Amino acid sequence: MSVVLTVRVPGSLMSKLDRKAAALGRVRAERVRQILEEDVTEPEPKRKRFACLAMSGKYSLGHGSDNKVVREAFRQRFYEKQNR
Repeated sequence: MSVVLTVRVPGSLMSKLDRKAAALGRVRAERVRQILEEDVTEPEPKRKRFACLAMSGKYSLGHGSDNKVVREAFRQRFYEKQNR
């Protein structure tokens, strides 16, 4: 048994969806189901090791740069600057 899903979308997106579905020879509902099925069946992306992408590669630490290593490097550099 199928379940009804109601979604609000802008008119411009709806017209693009209708055009794409028609080009594929499908109706809107079939196209939406196809897109949802593809999205939920593709594998989850691998988590990035480094949580702060803005800082990734910014500091040369000479070894691996996971969060723990970078926090320790920041801590050392902070104390070095404070003791100057």
